[in-house]
Amino acid sequence: SFWVEEDEVEKYIERIKNEIEGKTEFNIHFWVVKDNDEVVGVTGLCDPLPNILKFAKTKYPGELKILYLDPNSRGKGIGRKLLVFIENEARKQGYKEILIRSAKRFRDTAYGFYERMGYSKVGMITSESNSEQMQVFEKKL
Repeated sequence: SFWVEEDEVEKYIERIKNEIEGKTEFNIHFWVVKDNDEVVGVTGLCDPLPNILKFAKTKYPGELKILYLDPNSRGKGIGRKLLVFIENEARKQGYKEILIRSAKRFRDTAYGFYERMGYSKVGMITSESNSEQMQVFEKKL
């Protein structure tokens, strides 16, 4: 993967399989993006994990679980459309804001994208799996 470590990819594949089988945790749901019948991205939305809840500014926050776009599909506006889609999906599910965790290794790519999309940096957390520092972003819907 261009984007995450193999163990993280395996974790998301397991979560997606669980959703397909009707076994979800934190109300997690995933969507894939196709371009000319080829999967070029994936995104997910869920109830926030406990370690991120302290950054919520409303009573009904949702959490962007993943937003990945194949490197060959970047720069075409697909990521922007995908995030707008998730925001609309979040509104339909009753969420009043979206929280996002993004690892420091994405500060040169994802951080600016989220800020351009109206998200604000609200703090840092340490990931539960590998003690990596993660920036938390927030946007009210």
